[in-house]
Amino acid sequence: MRADPDALLVCPPGSRTEELARAAGIATAPLAFRRLRRSGGTGEAIGSIFRGVASARDLRRLLRAHPERRVLYAVSVRPGLVAALAKPGLRRRAVWFVADFLPPPPLRGLIRALARTGCDRAVATSEAVARDFAGRSRRLARRTSVVYPGVELERYDPARASPGAPRAGVVGYLSAVKRTDLALEVARRVSAAEPGFELEVVGRAQYTDADFAYERELHERVEGDEELRRCVRFTGYEADVPGRLARLGVLLHCRPDEPFGIVLAEAMAAGVPVVAPDAAGPREIVEDGTTGLLYAPGDAEHAAELVLRLIRAPDEARRLAAAARAEVERRFTVARQLAGLGAVLRELDGSTSTSADSAR
Repeated sequence: MRADPDALLVCPPGSRTEELARAAGIATAPLAFRRLRRSGGTGEAIGSIFRGVASARDLRRLLRAHPERRVLYAVSVRPGLVAALAKPGLRRRAVWFVADFLPPPPLRGLIRALARTGCDRAVATSEAVARDFAGRSRRLARRTSVVYPGVELERYDPARASPGAPRAGVVGYLSAVKRTDLALEVARRVSAAEPGFELEVVGRAQYTDADFAYERELHERVEGDEELRRCVRFTGYEADVPGRLARLGVLLHCRPDEPFGIVLAEAMAAGVPVVAPDAAGPREIVEDGTTGLLYAPGDAEHAAELVLRLIRAPDEARRLAAAARAEVERRFTVARQLAGLGAVLRELDGSTSTSADSAR
């Protein structure tokens, strides 16, 4: 948005988003925040539908007040749905940013139906996400481009890393979806073979009551197990991700259906070798045996073997880390991401300078 001399950000008034935008010199327009949830039961789902329609009505008023705004850029699927409902008859085009897999039926079918009519272009964060979003729709497949998220390389210094050191880490919010429990199983196996091994669990539960309960269960599991208590440490929220990554000898990733996995690219930029599931986003980021190691999704034994392999072969760990850093420099930079997004917006707008609304 800084690169667009005439950008307009639509966001909740008084929000942190509005504050950051104004500090960056980006104009804003108010759109009230309304929670749209697909979980929480039938009542919550019905309420979300009504709230979404109300947001679409308000956005439509904004679009009428700004006829010069030709392109809407929706920062996720939810605002994309709002934009799809708001723009009919107004001759506006909408770009959806799609960073996750679609929810299960019936919502999956409803989202695709609205996307076929209300999404002029989609930007997916991986080929796996693009395929999931389009499904069997050739129209959506033609409209969807993959633009990989970028890493700010200057924040990560490979010279600080110690590839292959007996300290692994899992980084991200704690959730059953992320399979942090699998990391504990890996730690148990590695620790049995290498008594000096440590696992740092970096992050905390953030979103749902189920996630907070899951975090408590993990803590109780470690506290009640002498072997895990010796080798596992919960560090909680970490603002300095580059600094935390520099402490690790291996980055362990456990989610078997990760849409992309930006922490993998961050670890690779930091010079830390990665061990990740051979599926979805990680498979697109990591070349097995060249820029990292991949294991069968959900297989704690296989993952532990690979972590041990890196600990016991520091030369290989350093080789993978160096190749990984070069791969990030080639494929996963912020400049490359912005170039990809800019190309989509210019193509859709049909001009060299694009005015883009961002609906949130």
